Amino acid sequence: MGYEQMYVCNDEQAQEVRNHLDKLYGIKDVTSLEACCEHLFTTHREYVQFLSFWKEQPMFDLQDLQPEAKTMFEHFQSYAQLFYPFTQDKGFYAWDANEIIGLYRRAYACHLIDEEAFWKRCLPIARRVSSWYANWQEFALSSLCGALYFNLRNGGTDEEADGLFQLHMRLLQQLLSEGGAWGVHGWYQTMPKKFVKSKEEILQLLHDWEGGDGCIASDRILVDGCRIGYMYRQEPQQEWDSGWRFMAGDETQEYLDDPYHCGIYKLNTLCNYDPEIQPFLTDEVGSAYARKEDDLLHKISSKEA
Repeated sequence: MGYEQMYVCNDEQAQEVRNHLDKLYGIKDVTSLEACCEHLFTTHREYVQFLSFWKEQPMFDLQDLQPEAKTMFEHFQSYAQLFYPFTQDKGFYAWDANEIIGLYRRAYACHLIDEEAFWKRCLPIARRVSSWYANWQEFALSSLCGALYFNLRNGGTDEEADGLFQLHMRLLQQLLSEGGAWGVHGWYQTMPKKFVKSKEEILQLLHDWEGGDGCIASDRILVDGCRIGYMYRQEPQQEWDSGWRFMAGDETQEYLDDPYHCGIYKLNTLCNYDPEIQPFLTDEVGSAYARKEDDLLHKISSKEA
């Protein structure tokens, strides 16, 4: 398929690729394509769960699992931990991203989706990858480790893992070589954001905070200068995470699906942008607030959210 442009099959090739996608993945249309990506490529999602246990902030109680499921979880967790010295918190996301984009390229090549659908799905993944990894070498390492975990997770043997390792290494060496696609093309860097407030303007407003003090906030607040119109607290995903999420309230789903439009910040930073949120920050997981007609934030129920 090459790397320079979007590859398009002729009619005969397109039918062969469609048969391949159907036979191997059960992909027949856009719906089954999305379902396949959502349910098959979950290596990083599982890695994040393992990571929460390694950092002694488990996302759930292992005792809640059935004995067979608990044994399987511990087995996969033990295997994934072998890769932690190499991947650290960045985990296996590169493998999932690479496989999903590859499937979408094939789906486009055989006319299963159009170019708009391809970019709508793949551009947010590419941007997330570019912000998550520093260079092609980091991406390649994560992809290799993810491939080996994926093999075990889906019933592969040690012999198959060895063959997969050798194949993947040859492919990566080719891509990273001086004339290879990754050697020729530099790592994509997103444009730096211009925030409303400079670092010097951020005051220490949040005192005596316990636990993770990170949060996720929309650029509509920190870049465009909008007030916080909606905030909610979910279960923290990692050690740094407070669980709080902040939005202006007018973001579309398409806007939020692009990871470039959000960022990870200190809760204290958001207090500087909108001090009104500070009294609510100790509320329990599941709490949500929205700005009403009186221009104040009010606690809302899950149904309203």
